[in-house]
Amino acid sequence: MQTEAETAQFGAAPYLRGLDGIVGQDAVVAVLRSAIAAGRPHHAYLFDGPEAVVKATPARALIAALHCQAPPRAGDACGRCDSCSKVASGSHPDFIIVTMELAGLADEIERLLKRLTFRPVEGRAQVILIDPADQLTAPTALVAANRLLKTLEEPRPDTHFVLVSTCASGLLQTIRSRCQRLRFVPLADEVIAQTLMTQFSLDEAMAKSMTALSQGSLGRAVRCAQDPETLQRRQREAEELLTAARGGRAGDICQRASEIGADRDEAVEVLELLWLRLHGDLRRHGLAGALPLAQKTAEALRVVRETQTAIRRYTSAPLSIERLGRHLHSALARSVQTDAGQGRSAR
Repeated sequence: MQTEAETAQFGAAPYLRGLDGIVGQDAVVAVLRSAIAAGRPHHAYLFDGPEAVVKATPARALIAALHCQAPPRAGDACGRCDSCSKVASGSHPDFIIVTMELAGLADEIERLLKRLTFRPVEGRAQVILIDPADQLTAPTALVAANRLLKTLEEPRPDTHFVLVSTCASGLLQTIRSRCQRLRFVPLADEVIAQTLMTQFSLDEAMAKSMTALSQGSLGRAVRCAQDPETLQRRQREAEELLTAARGGRAGDICQRASEIGADRDEAVEVLELLWLRLHGDLRRHGLAGALPLAQKTAEALRVVRETQTAIRRYTSAPLSIERLGRHLHSALARSVQTDAGQGRSAR
């Protein structure tokens, strides 16, 4: 089941090559390959990293490697055998994807635990993908998280969990302590830009622009290249929110918050574009030596990040964005006044 946007331009999904298909995460690959070569993969992995950095594809790469019937070498997958085909289609009976919807999550975990009392159907191991594991941090998911603990502590020898998280520190410490935590880092800009130029025939200027927006995520960069209209729409939404915040009119802020917050994932993306916009302002203020403006903009950047975290943890997106608008007005309105004052002084 090909779920990562960046796979669209690579023919066969990268994860069907196993660990060989993971780009730019050499430290993670080394740990996983060593464990598989030794025949001792950990019973539970926690793939942790920033929201923008793709971790679901590496999770599926590990799953493909553990199930492959004819791996070219330890940790890789052939992408052609019956097991690889079933992993790709999501139909492998020993590849279990947990439905991480908050409604009924405790029952979903209970059904999973009952299923895990049986041996693998076809493969050497059962592999369970929990993505996003951050769902377990929601107040209503506490029962589900506690039900999972015992199995994470003492799973069957042929059972492996892969938890994917953007904020592992928010998970229960008892869950983190039962997993081997692997940290994913943003890809280097040159790797992303070269991929975009090679796979999408983009010119260097366009590739660098999309790389800046990607924040180290190949998946986000590819989505930008594949769907520039959506990118442009979200950029407009980010600008409209910023304009409303600077104006300080409660009605305008509420309207923008309601529209952007209607879709949680889109709201996070719009706020990321807003963060990049403000970060550009911060660099400009810094280069100009405008310390008061830089300080206010840095405060605005912090609030944007806090709002993203709140939305990921299932605080109401519209309310979170509305609060953000008020905070931005408080910081940025004063920044504008300071900027104007400095301009008058210069004259």
